[in-house]
Amino acid sequence: MSLESAQKFLRDAVNDSSLREKFSDVKSPAEFIEVANELSYTFSTAELETVVKDVSKGVEMRRATGVWPWLRTIPWI
Repeated sequence: MSLESAQKFLRDAVNDSSLREKFSDVKSPAEFIEVANELSYTFSTAELETVVKDVSKGVEMRRATGVWPWLRTIPWI
C-alpha cells in the first residue's frame, strides 16, 4: 500500500471517466479498496484520505468537472 499509488489513482481518475464509473456501485470503503486493488491500485482508505486532503489544501473552489464532484459522492472522503 502506498501514498504514491493513491496519488496515481487520483491523477488517473481526474482524466478517465470510465475509471470513475467503475466505482459507481461501491457502497463502503472496503468495497472501494477492493475495486481499486482489482485495478492494480494499492492503497488504504487512510492513504487515499491523506492524499485527498493534501491535494485539497488551499483549494477554495473546486471545478464542477473532473474528479472533485465524483469524490463528493464518496461519503467517507
